[in-house]
Amino acid sequence: MVMRRHLMATALGAGLVTVTGMPAEAASATRFGVIASTQGPPSDDADTFRRLYAEQRELYGGGPIGIRLFAGGRLPLPGERNMVGTLLTWAAERHPEETITISHKTRDDGRLRALLDWAGEHRVRLSVIYFHEVQDDWGRRRDPRAAPDVYLGTYRAYRRIVDAHPARTRTSLEKNLMWYWQHYHAGKRGADWSEFVERDDPADVVSWDTYVFPGMPPDQGRYATPDEFFRYPHAVWRTTGRPWAVGEIGTTVRGDAARFVGWVRTITAAAADPGRISPDYAGMPPARFMKWWAGPDAAGNEQGLQQVPAAVDVYRRLVAAG
Repeated sequence: MVMRRHLMATALGAGLVTVTGMPAEAASATRFGVIASTQGPPSDDADTFRRLYAEQRELYGGGPIGIRLFAGGRLPLPGERNMVGTLLTWAAERHPEETITISHKTRDDGRLRALLDWAGEHRVRLSVIYFHEVQDDWGRRRDPRAAPDVYLGTYRAYRRIVDAHPARTRTSLEKNLMWYWQHYHAGKRGADWSEFVERDDPADVVSWDTYVFPGMPPDQGRYATPDEFFRYPHAVWRTTGRPWAVGEIGTTVRGDAARFVGWVRTITAAAADPGRISPDYAGMPPARFMKWWAGPDAAGNEQGLQQVPAAVDVYRRLVAAG
C-alpha cells in the first residue's frame, strides 16, 4: 500500500503448499502470513492494534503470527510515549516469541544500536526496513531521504552496525520494493529497482508489495499471473542472488468467487515453487514469506481474503500448518 496508517499486525507461519506435480505433504520454505492494519478501523491506536493482533492470532491457530510496526520518521524505541514505543514494550513483555518488523524513514545509526541493545536484552527477533515501498517515495514524492545514494548508503551503514552487534543473529535487514511502481512507472519516471538494490547487496531479503485491483486495468478480466507479479523478484534474484519475499499482496475481488479462490491457490503455489511458472524460473528459491493484506487500502477498497470465505479456508491452512 502506498499510504497507510502507522501499524500492522503480521500473521506468519511456515506452511505446506500443494501444487500440480508435487505430493500434498511436500513442505515449502515459504512462510505465509496475513497483515491486519489500523488503516481501516476508526481508531488508529495501540488498543486497536492489540485487538486486531489478537483476532488474527486466534483466526490462524493461536500461535505466533508476527508483529509489524511502521514509523514515518526515525526508528521507534521501546518506552517512548507514543504508539510504537508502547507496542514495542508490550510485544517484548507479552509476546517475546514474536518477530517484530519495523519500517522507518529517517536514518539514525544511534537509535538502531539502541534498538539492537534492547532486542538482545529481551531476546527479541527484529526485521528492519528503511523506506517501505521506497520507489514511490523517490519517484513520485522526491523525498530526499529516499534518494538512491542515501538509501544505499543507509543500508550499507546498517549492515555494518548489525554485523558488529551481539544481537546480529536476531536481526534481519529487509528491503521493500513496490510492484505497481515498477510495472507501470519505472520505465518512464525512473526509480527502477536497480537504483535501490546492489549486486553485493547488504540486505538479507528483498520483499515486494503486489496488488491487483484497484491498480491493474479493470477491464482486463483476470487477476495477475505469477509471472506478472514475480518477474521483478526474479530479475533481482538473478542479478544479486538475494533471497526474495512478498511483503504485501491483495486485491479487491472482481467477478466469480471460485475464480478468486483458484487464483489464491495459483499465486501461493508459485511463490512456494517459482520453477513451476516457466523454465526461465528454474533454480529460483521459494519466497521467504508472503503476507496477505487483511483490510482496505487507503481509498477504502477491501483487499483481504475475507471477501471470499473459501479463500480464507485455503490460506488458513498455509498459515496454520507451521
